[in-house]
Amino acid sequence: MANSPFQPDPVFRNARQLPADDLSTGELLRQTLDETKELVRLEVALAREDLRSELKRAKTAGILLGIAAALAVVAIAMFDVAVIIALGNTVSAALIVAFLVVAEVAVFGFIGYRKLPKAPLQRTRERLTSDVRELKEHVVR
Repeated sequence: MANSPFQPDPVFRNARQLPADDLSTGELLRQTLDETKELVRLEVALAREDLRSELKRAKTAGILLGIAAALAVVAIAMFDVAVIIALGNTVSAALIVAFLVVAEVAVFGFIGYRKLPKAPLQRTRERLTSDVRELKEHVVR
């Protein structure tokens, strides 16, 4: 049975239960290396999951920004049409439609911008900072 990437290895769990007084220096060093290796494996799995989550958000933001860009092209075309029609009689109607398209561009652009990740891999950085702090405290003891 394969372990979940977020669950400690059963061997790792059993090794942590051994009393430190009964272990030799070599065994303690090996146990420390095993725990470090397990910690790195878990952090990589969590970082991978964070990256998947942020890529999904970036994809949504990209789609919304693409819609905003397409509507911007339409708005520019509408302004061109408005200028051409300005020579005729329906200028106000063309300008109203053009401003509505610009409003749509602004809404989609704003929503897309808000969907962009502001601090990539924030949870991973917080976990790594916490792990380093705990390791430092453990070494000092």
